[in-house]
Parts: sequence; structure tokens; C-alpha cells
Amino acid sequence: MIILNKYKVTNMKKFKRFMFLSILSISMLVFTFAATFNAYSKDIPQFDIVTVQYGDTLWSIASSYAADRNADIRELVYEISNENSIYNASIHPGDVIKVPVNVE
Repeated sequence: MIILNKYKVTNMKKFKRFMFLSILSISMLVFTFAATFNAYSKDIPQFDIVTVQYGDTLWSIASSYAADRNADIRELVYEISNENSIYNASIHPGDVIKVPVNVE
């Protein structure tokens, strides 16, 4: 049996074993890649990092983000508060907060 007109297979048993192991290895790599890709692509929350400026409130920050995606401002204020553990709506200039960008 001649492969690519250059290499000759002298031992068919070794050749079959090599082909089987090669196909098995490639299949395992593809399966591992697919499983890893699916595991890391599940609804990963995305955030914008905002540094609070003088005069900013949770409501003003939420309203600027809600206008871009037609979201309810109250819901966005709630999400920002929960994500950043802000319980009394007090933010100060220089605070860094995460604003969720995929809230529906």
C-alpha cells in the first residue's frame, strides 16, 4: 500500500493502530474544545466600570445607561445597588462602581 507515493506501509497492524489513535486523539481534542467553549459562553454578566463624579447619583448613572437600551431606570438602579452592595444609595466622588450592561 502506498501513501502519497512516497511512504510505504510495511506493517498494516501498526498503521491501523496509528490511525485509530490519531483519530481518537483528534476527537478528544475537538470534544474538549467544544465542552470548554460551551462552559465559558453561558450568559456571562458584562459590566461597565464607572468612576463616580461630583454630582452623580445612582439614578443619573442608571438613566444614562437605560436610555441607550430602553430599560426601566428603577430596575437598573436596583441592579447597580445589588452588584455593588450599595444599600443606602450613597455614592461619593471617586467611587468605582460596576454597571451591568446586559440587564433586560
